Amino acid sequence: MDDLNFREATTFDVCFLVDTIIEAEKSGTDKLSYSTIFGLTEKESRRYLKEMLLEEINGCELSISSFMVAEKDGQAIAAISAWIEGIEGIPSAVLKGNLLNFTLPKVCVERALKLNPILQELHIDYIPGTIQKGAGYVLSRFRGNNVLGLMTNEIISRLIKINPGIKSIYTQIYGNNFRAINANSKVGFEIVLTKKSKTSEIELYLPSNHKVLMKKDL
Repeated sequence: MDDLNFREATTFDVCFLVDTIIEAEKSGTDKLSYSTIFGLTEKESRRYLKEMLLEEINGCELSISSFMVAEKDGQAIAAISAWIEGIEGIPSAVLKGNLLNFTLPKVCVERALKLNPILQELHIDYIPGTIQKGAGYVLSRFRGNNVLGLMTNEIISRLIKINPGIKSIYTQIYGNNFRAINANSKVGFEIVLTKKSKTSEIELYLPSNHKVLMKKDL
């Protein structure tokens, strides 16, 4: 697509970034894990996600600094996130966990802790010193133009300039999200791990009972 401008996200993009996180997390379903796991409405999830992004904690999937936005004619039409795992000296999972504990009501955190044994069945650790690609989203009328493919290449290029020694980029995708899996395959990612839950109850909380880890060597 012509006339696209790629730029780093700012606090002025926060509502669009919340849309990006939510749509990516739903993975083509109506199941939002932030709502099902923490016992929140989608409206409440949006509010808390906005609060966490505005804390501006770098180095995790809930960092504004992890996002890049694509604009066309001055309008944000797409966003993608990626970060270098552990670049802040702390695992991104710890940073995200701290944000959740700080922001969400105690009852929500306690609910999530009770579900943790089930959710851990699909947990895949991030590898320190690698690029982790997170949420991606394109407004529906601009899909089919390889926007996320172009953005993936651009955000990888920008992160490599920060740390030229990086050799690999990973992304985790729910197994039902065939569109995302195919899109990543087209830009050089390969499935290197598949995890499937043996607990049927997990589909009450997540979009799928399995997840794939995809890798691209740089």
